[in-house]
Amino acid sequence: MKHSWFLAVALAVSACSPQIYSMYLDVRQPSNSGLTLTGKDVSIVYMDGNNQVDSLFDRQVASSLARQLEDDYFGGKETVGIYRIPSADSVTLEQMHSLVMETEGDVVFLLHSKLGEPTLETNQPVIGASKVDSAFVCPALVPVKMNLEVYDSMGADEVHNYNGSAVLRTLVYNDGILTEDGLKARSLNNMGTQADKVGARVSSRFLSNWITESFSFYYFEPSSTDLWIEALLKALDGNFAAAVDKWSLLVKSESAVKRACACFNIAQAFYLMEDYELSARWLSEAEKLENISLAPGLRKRLVAHLQK
Repeated sequence: MKHSWFLAVALAVSACSPQIYSMYLDVRQPSNSGLTLTGKDVSIVYMDGNNQVDSLFDRQVASSLARQLEDDYFGGKETVGIYRIPSADSVTLEQMHSLVMETEGDVVFLLHSKLGEPTLETNQPVIGASKVDSAFVCPALVPVKMNLEVYDSMGADEVHNYNGSAVLRTLVYNDGILTEDGLKARSLNNMGTQADKVGARVSSRFLSNWITESFSFYYFEPSSTDLWIEALLKALDGNFAAAVDKWSLLVKSESAVKRACACFNIAQAFYLMEDYELSARWLSEAEKLENISLAPGLRKRLVAHLQK
C-alpha cells in the first residue's frame, strides 16, 4: 500500500453519533499481465544447461527479477526463492505443478534464454587509456531470446507464456590484439552487466499498477485524546496494525453502534494491509451488529478482490 495523505471532509452528525473521516490512498491493482502476487509466495526457476554463458545470464536475470518483485510486493524483503533445473526443450503444465511442490511457491516463474552470435563493431583505441589491456574498446551487439513461463497455483490451472527477444549492446575493452573469437567470447561474458536491465524489463509486466481511492473510518467525539482519535492518527500515519490494536479495545464497548464501527474500522484496516479474508471476517461482524452506512462500499471492494 502506497500512502499519499490528503485530508477530506469529516461529516459530523451529532456528538454521540459516529463521524466519518476520509483519506485518499494509492491502492494496488493487478499488473499489466493480469496477475497479482499480493499475499502469495513466489519462486523463480531458471534452466541450467550445458551452455554456461546462458545459464549465468539467466541466473542474473532471475536475481534482478526477484529484487524488482520484492521491492513491489514484499517491502524489499528477500522473500523470493531462486532455483535451477536442468534445461529442457519444452515446458508442460505437469512440470509447473511439480515446481510448485518442489519450491513451495504459490507462483512460479520459469525462465530460459539463448544468447546468439555476437556482432562486432570496429575495435577502436581508447584516448588516454591507463592500462594496456583496456587500450582498445570494441562495441558488440548480442541477440538474446527469452522464454518465460508463469504458473499461479492459486489462479486458473494454466501456464502463461511470455516470449521476447532483444539485441543487447556491450563494450569489450581489450589490448588491441585480441582475436575476433576472443572478442566475441568476452562480449558474451559481459552479458551479466546487461542482466539487471533485462530483469527490470521483464518485471515491468508483473509489477503492480496503482490508483488513488478514498477510504473512510468511523470515530466519535467529543474527546480528542480517546482511543478513537488515537487509532485514527495511527491510520493517518499508515500504521494500520497499530490502529487495529486500538480499535480492538473498542470492540468491547457497551454500545452496539460503537462495536460495529470499531469492527468496520478493523475490516477497513485489514483491507488496506491487503489481508482480504481477515477484512471480510471483521466486516461480517460489523454487519451483524448494525446497519452502518460504509459497510456496503467495503463489501463491494472485497467481493472484487476475493473473486480474482
